[in-house]
Amino acid sequence: MMKKRNEFGEGILFNLTNHIYSLLMTNIYFVLSNLLVLIFFITLKHSFTNITLYFLALIPTGPSISALFYSIGKLIREQELSPFKDFFHGYKINFKDTLKFWVPLLLVLFILSVDLQYYKAAASLGHSILFVLILIGIVFLLVLMLNAFLINAGFVFRTKDVWKLSVYYSFKKLKTTFGNIGIVIITLFITAITSNFLIIFIASLVCYAFMLNSKSVVEDIKLKFCEVQN
Repeated sequence: MMKKRNEFGEGILFNLTNHIYSLLMTNIYFVLSNLLVLIFFITLKHSFTNITLYFLALIPTGPSISALFYSIGKLIREQELSPFKDFFHGYKINFKDTLKFWVPLLLVLFILSVDLQYYKAAASLGHSILFVLILIGIVFLLVLMLNAFLINAGFVFRTKDVWKLSVYYSFKKLKTTFGNIGIVIITLFITAITSNFLIIFIASLVCYAFMLNSKSVVEDIKLKFCEVQN
């Protein structure tokens, strides 16, 4: 018996090209929504005297990350995406809730970054140990942050519950957590040896890897806590 020929819109090649297109276009919209950050980091001198301006420029980045997670989550879930429509829909519906946890988190990350630079410049053993501890803390905080974006982009929870679930699943799903830590470390290493701007241009790929690795977390939340957004 002859096998039925695939209709247009089916098959491995179509799915692959569809994913590449969706990831590329979503990343373009992510870059466009972060033009303020790019302009500030390109035009301003890299100095701690401009740290307040950096902080203000990064505030809109939170909703754009949330929109990225919303879009990639839909792509993984439904295997198709309308990049423009879905990205800016995710940006709009998650804007307020994202800022509620993004701004305090950004402040903490800036404080830790200042401490990290201080202890890096110091020569003593004690300062070196503190440098390593703060660096580990930043990596773990970044994983918690990505979990928070994952939860916030797909579900409706109060801010404190987003953080509770983020911490809860970081310990409950240790295999997933270590995988996500690996993704964060690899991303930080690549940006360290290339350019800090690189993360903006590979954001959709990093997000896709993170969300694929975190599928069990999403499924567990859907099963135990609430319904996913449409």
